[in-house]
Amino acid sequence: MSEAQRGARRLSPGAKFAVDMGPLLVFLVGFFLGERIVSLAGRLAGQSWCLREGAEMYLAVALFMPAFAAAFAYSWWKERRAAPMMILSAVVIGVLGGLTLVLHDKTFFYMKPTLVYLLFAALLAAGLAAGRNFLKTLFDGALHMNDGAWRVLTKRYAAFFVVLAAANEIAWRWLIRDCAIDEAAAAGAGSWAWLLKDCAAPAAAKCAGEAAWVNLKVFGFTAANIVFAAAHAPFFARHMKEAEDAGR
Repeated sequence: MSEAQRGARRLSPGAKFAVDMGPLLVFLVGFFLGERIVSLAGRLAGQSWCLREGAEMYLAVALFMPAFAAAFAYSWWKERRAAPMMILSAVVIGVLGGLTLVLHDKTFFYMKPTLVYLLFAALLAAGLAAGRNFLKTLFDGALHMNDGAWRVLTKRYAAFFVVLAAANEIAWRWLIRDCAIDEAAAAGAGSWAWLLKDCAAPAAAKCAGEAAWVNLKVFGFTAANIVFAAAHAPFFARHMKEAEDAGR
């Protein structure tokens, strides 16, 4: 495939932003506006539906998975390929998201960022060991640096992903340590008790730590990735100039 053909098949900046952030936005809407969504859906169905306290995560995951699948399918259709790291994300989201909903156990989704970041780190390290640089492939020609600079950057990103994995594991276990066990979800297997409740039932206490973890997952880790990349601006500038000088 020629460079012109590859360029024609790349996502536009707006489309790439939608693919990357669209599913996360759907997740946030499902988590923080879940009660309104369920109530509206009930009215449209001629029913009285209320979201059970503590079930916000289940609804958010149920909405997030098809949104991610649609984004992945669009990206694949548009570019005729998918980066190895995106494929890994799709597999992990499908498996852990599915287990979360089928077994009514949020632990699987709490651990999703941990597993994704560890797999990213392992993929980058394995690529270096095999003489391939998946990070360079991910940037898709946006940065022009020599192979030595790419190896250094890949090692740094692998270490960074390990740190993020550890941070997520510590964070979710700490934030939900005082939250009550989700007994209704466990008892509701085979019914909708894990998601819906009697609207006349008194409201139960919510787990504030879960909302804090959602904010950390979506905003905190995203900001950390942006800051980490921005901190490498001098590194990019120096090595891109070296590559440019070497090409003259």
